[in-house]
Amino acid sequence: MKLQNQRVSRIFLQDIKKPDRDNWESGLNAMECALHLEKNVNQSLLELHKLETDKNDPHLCDFIETHYLDEQVKSIKQLDDHVTNLRKMEAPDSGMAEYIFDKHTLGDSDNRS
Repeated sequence: MKLQNQRVSRIFLQDIKKPDRDNWESGLNAMECALHLEKNVNQSLLELHKLETDKNDPHLCDFIETHYLDEQVKSIKQLDDHVTNLRKMEAPDSGMAEYIFDKHTLGDSDNRS
């Protein structure tokens, strides 16, 4: 919004829809869906960056590079590592694997409140 205000643009906020489903079946499935979503967001940012490069808008290109692209890559890498680890642990077939993954990778959420 800061960038839009600097450009005297209008801000149009839209509703964010909830996911199409509520039951993710397993932690692995949820992580795979999150990874897919992050990759889609990254692709959209890359397309926006290319459009702004073609339109010769260095300010928006810099803004996207500085605030979004690097963070997206880090997030995708982290989720991909989680998915890989869950698959190696055969998480869909083992509830214990997901429990251990939660405890050691995501931490003990009971102690964070």
